[in-house]
Amino acid sequence: DEISEQPTAGDVFALEMVLNRETKKMMKEKRPRSKLPRALRGLMGEANIRFARGEHEEAILMCMEIIRQAPLAYEPFSTLAMIYEDQGDMEKSLQFELIAAHLNPSDTEEWVRLAEMSLEQDNIKQAVFCYSKALKYDATNVRYLWERSNLYKQLGEHKLAMDGYRRILNLLTPLDGERFMLLARDMAKSYYEANDIIAAIEIMEEAFTKHQSLVSMEDVNIAAELYISNKQYDKALAVITDCSGIVLEKEEAEKDSSADKKEAMEGQEDPGTTIDQQEFVSGANSASSEKITCSIPDGVPIDITVKLMVCLIHLNILEPLNVSQEPN
Repeated sequence: DEISEQPTAGDVFALEMVLNRETKKMMKEKRPRSKLPRALRGLMGEANIRFARGEHEEAILMCMEIIRQAPLAYEPFSTLAMIYEDQGDMEKSLQFELIAAHLNPSDTEEWVRLAEMSLEQDNIKQAVFCYSKALKYDATNVRYLWERSNLYKQLGEHKLAMDGYRRILNLLTPLDGERFMLLARDMAKSYYEANDIIAAIEIMEEAFTKHQSLVSMEDVNIAAELYISNKQYDKALAVITDCSGIVLEKEEAEKDSSADKKEAMEGQEDPGTTIDQQEFVSGANSASSEKITCSIPDGVPIDITVKLMVCLIHLNILEPLNVSQEPN
Protein backbone atom coordinates (compact mmCIF):
# COMPACT_ATOMS: atom_id res chain seq x y z
CA ASP A 1 0.00 0.00 0.00
CA GLU A 2 1.22 3.46 -0.84
CA ILE A 3 1.84 5.68 2.15
CA SER A 4 0.15 9.03 1.61
CA GLU A 5 1.83 12.12 3.04
CA GLN A 6 0.08 13.91 5.87
CA PRO A 7 -1.68 17.01 4.49
CA THR A 8 -0.26 20.35 5.50
CA ALA A 9 -2.30 23.31 6.66
CA GLY A 10 -1.80 24.76 3.19
CA ASP A 11 -3.30 21.68 1.53
CA VAL A 12 -6.37 21.85 3.75
CA PHE A 13 -7.03 25.52 3.08
CA ALA A 14 -6.33 25.10 -0.64
CA LEU A 15 -9.16 22.56 -0.75
CA GLU A 16 -11.41 24.99 1.05
CA MET A 17 -10.55 27.61 -1.56
CA VAL A 18 -11.86 25.36 -4.33
CA LEU A 19 -15.02 24.43 -2.42
CA ASN A 20 -15.67 28.05 -1.49
CA ARG A 21 -15.35 29.16 -5.09
CA GLU A 22 -17.76 26.49 -6.31
CA THR A 23 -20.24 27.48 -3.61
CA LYS A 24 -20.03 31.10 -4.70
CA LYS A 25 -20.87 30.11 -8.26
CA MET A 26 -23.95 28.23 -7.10
CA MET A 27 -25.24 31.08 -4.96
CA LYS A 28 -27.46 33.56 -6.78
CA GLU A 29 -26.49 36.91 -5.40
CA LYS A 30 -28.07 40.20 -6.39
CA ARG A 31 -25.93 42.09 -8.84
CA PRO A 32 -24.92 45.56 -7.67
CA ARG A 33 -27.00 48.41 -9.02
CA SER A 34 -25.34 49.77 -12.16
CA LYS A 35 -24.35 53.42 -12.30
CA LEU A 36 -24.51 53.30 -16.06
CA PRO A 37 -27.25 55.68 -17.33
CA ARG A 38 -30.00 54.02 -19.34
CA ALA A 39 -29.09 56.16 -22.36
CA LEU A 40 -25.60 54.63 -22.45
CA ARG A 41 -26.55 50.99 -21.96
CA GLY A 42 -27.09 50.50 -25.67
CA LEU A 43 -23.62 51.85 -26.42
CA MET A 44 -22.14 49.59 -23.72
CA GLY A 45 -23.85 46.61 -25.30
CA GLU A 46 -22.50 47.60 -28.70
CA ALA A 47 -18.97 47.89 -27.27
CA ASN A 48 -19.21 44.36 -25.90
CA ILE A 49 -20.42 43.08 -29.27
CA ARG A 50 -17.49 44.77 -31.04
CA PHE A 51 -15.10 43.20 -28.53
CA ALA A 52 -16.62 39.76 -29.12
CA ARG A 53 -16.11 40.23 -32.88
CA GLY A 54 -12.47 41.14 -32.35
CA GLU A 55 -12.99 44.78 -33.31
CA HIS A 56 -10.86 46.01 -30.42
CA GLU A 57 -10.18 49.57 -31.54
CA GLU A 58 -13.86 50.36 -32.06
CA ALA A 59 -14.75 48.76 -28.71
CA ILE A 60 -12.05 50.81 -26.93
CA LEU A 61 -13.32 54.08 -28.43
CA MET A 62 -16.89 53.27 -27.33
CA CYS A 63 -15.75 52.44 -23.79
CA MET A 64 -13.78 55.68 -23.58
CA GLU A 65 -16.85 57.66 -24.63
CA ILE A 66 -18.95 55.93 -21.96
CA ILE A 67 -16.27 56.70 -19.33
CA ARG A 68 -16.30 60.36 -20.40
CA GLN A 69 -20.05 60.58 -19.85
CA ALA A 70 -20.36 58.21 -16.86
CA PRO A 71 -16.99 58.03 -15.05
CA LEU A 72 -18.43 56.13 -12.05
CA ALA A 73 -19.78 53.20 -14.07
CA TYR A 74 -17.63 50.08 -13.72
CA GLU A 75 -18.81 48.26 -16.87
CA PRO A 76 -16.61 50.07 -19.47
CA PHE A 77 -13.49 49.60 -17.32
CA SER A 78 -14.27 45.91 -16.99
CA THR A 79 -14.67 45.56 -20.76
CA LEU A 80 -11.42 47.46 -21.38
CA ALA A 81 -9.67 45.06 -18.99
CA MET A 82 -10.92 42.10 -21.03
CA ILE A 83 -9.84 43.75 -24.28
CA TYR A 84 -6.27 44.34 -23.10
CA GLU A 85 -6.12 40.86 -21.59
CA ASP A 86 -7.16 39.49 -24.99
CA GLN A 87 -4.34 41.51 -26.55
CA GLY A 88 -1.83 40.11 -24.06
CA ASP A 89 -1.24 43.39 -22.23
CA MET A 90 -1.75 41.98 -18.74
CA GLU A 91 -0.39 45.01 -16.90
CA LYS A 92 -2.84 47.38 -18.58
CA SER A 93 -5.64 44.85 -18.16
CA LEU A 94 -4.96 44.64 -14.42
CA GLN A 95 -5.02 48.42 -14.03
CA PHE A 96 -8.42 48.76 -15.71
CA GLU A 97 -9.74 45.80 -13.71
CA LEU A 98 -8.59 47.47 -10.49
CA ILE A 99 -10.51 50.62 -11.42
CA ALA A 100 -13.60 48.53 -12.16
CA ALA A 101 -13.25 46.80 -8.79
CA HIS A 102 -12.94 50.12 -6.95
CA LEU A 103 -16.18 51.25 -8.61
CA ASN A 104 -17.87 47.96 -7.70
CA PRO A 105 -16.11 47.10 -4.40
CA SER A 106 -18.59 44.57 -3.01
CA ASP A 107 -17.67 41.95 -5.64
CA THR A 108 -15.36 39.88 -3.43
CA GLU A 109 -14.60 37.25 -6.06
CA GLU A 110 -13.38 39.99 -8.39
CA TRP A 111 -10.97 41.23 -5.73
CA VAL A 112 -9.65 37.70 -5.30
CA ARG A 113 -9.16 37.36 -9.06
CA LEU A 114 -7.26 40.64 -9.03
CA ALA A 115 -5.10 39.37 -6.18
CA GLU A 116 -4.21 36.31 -8.25
CA MET A 117 -3.44 38.51 -11.27
CA SER A 118 -1.24 40.72 -9.10
CA LEU A 119 0.71 37.69 -7.93
CA GLU A 120 1.27 36.65 -11.54
CA GLN A 121 3.05 39.99 -11.93
CA ASP A 122 4.96 39.46 -8.65
CA ASN A 123 3.14 42.38 -7.04
CA ILE A 124 2.63 40.92 -3.56
CA LYS A 125 1.70 44.20 -1.89
CA GLN A 126 -1.08 44.81 -4.40
CA ALA A 127 -2.31 41.25 -3.88
CA VAL A 128 -2.46 41.91 -0.13
CA PHE A 129 -4.48 45.05 -0.82
CA CYS A 130 -6.93 43.08 -2.98
CA TYR A 131 -7.42 40.37 -0.35
CA SER A 132 -7.98 43.09 2.26
CA LYS A 133 -10.72 44.54 0.06
CA ALA A 134 -12.34 41.12 -0.27
CA LEU A 135 -12.19 40.65 3.51
CA LYS A 136 -13.91 43.98 4.04
CA TYR A 137 -17.06 42.44 2.56
CA ASP A 138 -16.47 38.85 3.72
CA ALA A 139 -14.58 39.18 7.00
CA THR A 140 -14.97 35.55 8.12
CA ASN A 141 -13.73 33.94 4.90
CA VAL A 142 -11.00 31.55 6.00
CA ARG A 143 -9.65 31.24 2.48
CA TYR A 144 -9.02 34.97 2.10
CA LEU A 145 -7.45 35.20 5.57
CA TRP A 146 -5.18 32.27 4.81
CA GLU A 147 -3.96 33.70 1.50
CA ARG A 148 -3.38 37.19 2.89
CA SER A 149 -1.53 35.86 5.93
CA ASN A 150 0.76 33.81 3.70
CA LEU A 151 1.50 36.94 1.65
CA TYR A 152 2.23 38.94 4.80
CA LYS A 153 4.68 36.21 5.75
CA GLN A 154 6.43 36.53 2.37
CA LEU A 155 6.71 40.29 2.92
CA GLY A 156 8.31 39.73 6.32
CA GLU A 157 5.28 41.15 8.15
CA HIS A 158 5.40 38.49 10.86
CA LYS A 159 2.94 40.10 13.28
CA LEU A 160 0.31 40.74 10.61
CA ALA A 161 0.69 37.18 9.35
CA MET A 162 0.30 35.72 12.84
CA ASP A 163 -2.70 37.96 13.54
CA GLY A 164 -4.36 36.56 10.44
CA TYR A 165 -3.63 32.96 11.41
CA ARG A 166 -4.98 33.70 14.89
CA ARG A 167 -8.24 34.95 13.35
CA ILE A 168 -8.48 31.69 11.42
CA LEU A 169 -8.05 29.66 14.63
CA ASN A 170 -10.85 31.66 16.24
CA LEU A 171 -13.13 30.95 13.26
CA LEU A 172 -12.57 27.18 13.27
CA THR A 173 -15.30 25.11 14.93
CA PRO A 174 -14.68 22.25 17.40
CA LEU A 175 -15.19 19.88 14.47
CA ASP A 176 -12.20 21.43 12.69
CA GLY A 177 -9.74 19.89 15.13
CA GLU A 178 -7.34 18.53 12.52
CA ARG A 179 -7.07 21.90 10.80
CA PHE A 180 -6.67 23.62 14.17
CA MET A 181 -3.75 21.36 15.09
CA LEU A 182 -2.08 21.76 11.69
CA LEU A 183 -2.26 25.54 11.83
CA ALA A 184 -1.32 25.75 15.53
CA ARG A 185 1.75 23.62 14.85
CA ASP A 186 2.84 25.86 11.97
CA MET A 187 2.21 28.99 14.01
CA ALA A 188 4.23 27.70 16.96
CA LYS A 189 7.17 27.00 14.64
CA SER A 190 6.90 30.50 13.13
CA TYR A 191 6.75 32.14 16.56
CA TYR A 192 9.77 30.08 17.63
CA GLU A 193 11.75 31.17 14.56
CA ALA A 194 10.85 34.77 15.41
CA ASN A 195 12.11 34.24 19.01
CA ASP A 196 8.62 34.78 20.42
CA ILE A 197 8.69 31.74 22.70
CA ILE A 198 5.81 32.88 24.92
CA ALA A 199 3.40 33.23 21.97
CA ALA A 200 4.48 29.83 20.65
CA ILE A 201 3.83 28.23 24.04
CA GLU A 202 0.40 29.87 24.30
CA ILE A 203 -0.62 28.50 20.89
CA MET A 204 0.45 24.95 21.75
CA GLU A 205 -1.22 25.10 25.17
CA GLU A 206 -4.46 26.18 23.51
CA ALA A 207 -4.18 23.33 21.01
CA PHE A 208 -3.55 20.78 23.78
CA THR A 209 -6.51 22.12 25.77
CA LYS A 210 -9.01 22.20 22.91
CA HIS A 211 -8.00 19.03 21.07
CA GLN A 212 -6.23 16.73 23.54
CA SER A 213 -7.28 13.62 21.62
CA LEU A 214 -5.51 14.85 18.47
CA VAL A 215 -2.15 15.55 20.10
CA SER A 216 0.65 13.71 18.28
CA MET A 217 4.21 12.87 19.25
CA GLU A 218 5.31 15.76 17.03
CA ASP A 219 3.14 18.10 19.09
CA VAL A 220 4.63 16.74 22.32
CA ASN A 221 8.12 17.25 20.94
CA ILE A 222 7.35 20.84 19.90
CA ALA A 223 5.76 21.71 23.24
CA ALA A 224 8.63 20.17 25.22
CA GLU A 225 11.18 22.04 23.09
CA LEU A 226 9.38 25.33 23.73
CA TYR A 227 9.17 24.78 27.49
CA ILE A 228 12.85 23.82 27.67
CA SER A 229 13.80 26.91 25.64
CA ASN A 230 11.90 28.96 28.21
CA LYS A 231 13.56 27.05 31.10
CA GLN A 232 10.18 25.66 32.22
CA TYR A 233 11.56 22.18 32.80
CA ASP A 234 8.74 21.13 35.11
CA LYS A 235 6.14 21.86 32.41
CA ALA A 236 8.26 20.15 29.76
CA LEU A 237 8.48 17.06 31.96
CA ALA A 238 4.73 17.17 32.59
CA VAL A 239 3.81 17.33 28.90
CA ILE A 240 6.22 14.50 28.10
CA THR A 241 4.91 12.18 30.80
CA ASP A 242 1.25 13.11 30.25
CA CYS A 243 1.22 12.57 26.49
CA SER A 244 3.93 10.04 25.60
CA GLY A 245 3.19 7.22 28.02
CA ILE A 246 6.50 7.60 29.85
CA VAL A 247 6.04 6.78 33.53
CA LEU A 248 8.12 8.19 36.39
CA GLU A 249 7.62 6.64 39.83
CA LYS A 250 9.22 7.60 43.13
CA GLU A 251 9.92 4.89 45.66
CA GLU A 252 12.21 4.26 48.62
CA ALA A 253 15.14 1.99 47.96
CA GLU A 254 15.58 -1.09 50.13
CA LYS A 255 19.02 -2.22 51.18
CA ASP A 256 18.96 -4.92 48.53
CA SER A 257 18.03 -2.67 45.63
CA SER A 258 19.00 -5.23 43.00
CA ALA A 259 16.56 -7.74 44.45
CA ASP A 260 13.81 -5.12 44.48
CA LYS A 261 14.46 -4.27 40.86
CA LYS A 262 14.29 -7.92 39.88
CA GLU A 263 11.03 -8.35 41.78
CA ALA A 264 9.55 -5.24 40.15
CA MET A 265 10.47 -6.46 36.69
CA GLU A 266 9.01 -9.91 37.35
CA GLY A 267 5.80 -8.31 38.61
CA GLN A 268 5.09 -6.58 35.31
CA GLU A 269 2.15 -8.22 33.54
CA ASP A 270 3.43 -7.23 30.11
CA PRO A 271 7.17 -6.55 30.13
CA GLY A 272 7.10 -6.10 26.36
CA THR A 273 5.31 -2.77 26.69
CA THR A 274 8.52 -1.00 27.72
CA ILE A 275 11.89 -0.85 26.06
CA ASP A 276 13.67 0.80 28.97
CA GLN A 277 13.31 0.85 32.71
CA GLN A 278 15.92 2.68 34.73
CA GLU A 279 16.45 3.78 38.32
CA PHE A 280 17.77 7.27 38.98
CA VAL A 281 19.10 8.45 42.33
CA SER A 282 17.94 11.96 43.13
CA GLY A 283 20.69 14.45 42.33
CA ALA A 284 19.45 16.81 45.01
CA ASN A 285 20.29 14.36 47.75
CA SER A 286 22.23 11.39 46.47
CA ALA A 287 22.78 10.11 50.01
CA SER A 288 19.06 9.64 50.53
CA SER A 289 17.23 6.43 49.82
CA GLU A 290 14.83 7.99 47.28
CA LYS A 291 14.97 6.63 43.76
CA ILE A 292 13.08 7.26 40.52
CA THR A 293 11.94 4.49 38.21
CA CYS A 294 11.48 5.51 34.57
CA SER A 295 9.54 3.32 32.13
CA ILE A 296 9.71 4.32 28.46
CA PRO A 297 7.17 2.65 26.13
CA ASP A 298 8.24 1.20 22.83
CA GLY A 299 7.95 3.67 19.96
CA VAL A 300 8.72 6.88 21.84
CA PRO A 301 10.93 9.02 19.53
CA ILE A 302 14.53 9.50 20.62
CA ASP A 303 14.05 13.30 20.57
CA ILE A 304 11.47 13.04 23.34
CA THR A 305 13.65 10.67 25.36
CA VAL A 306 16.55 13.12 25.13
CA LYS A 307 14.32 16.00 26.26
CA LEU A 308 13.16 13.84 29.16
CA MET A 309 16.77 13.39 30.29
CA VAL A 310 17.42 17.13 29.97
CA CYS A 311 14.43 17.86 32.21
CA LEU A 312 15.47 15.27 34.79
CA ILE A 313 18.96 16.75 34.98
CA HIS A 314 17.77 20.34 35.34
CA LEU A 315 15.22 19.31 37.98
CA ASN A 316 17.98 17.50 39.93
CA ILE A 317 16.26 14.16 39.51
CA LEU A 318 19.11 12.71 37.46
CA GLU A 319 22.81 13.47 37.86
CA PRO A 320 24.70 13.96 34.57
CA LEU A 321 27.67 11.70 33.97
CA ASN A 322 31.09 13.22 33.36
CA VAL A 323 32.20 11.18 30.36
CA SER A 324 35.62 11.83 28.85
CA GLN A 325 36.28 10.39 25.41
CA GLU A 326 39.79 9.35 24.47
CA PRO A 327 40.98 10.78 21.14
CA ASN A 328 41.29 8.29 18.32
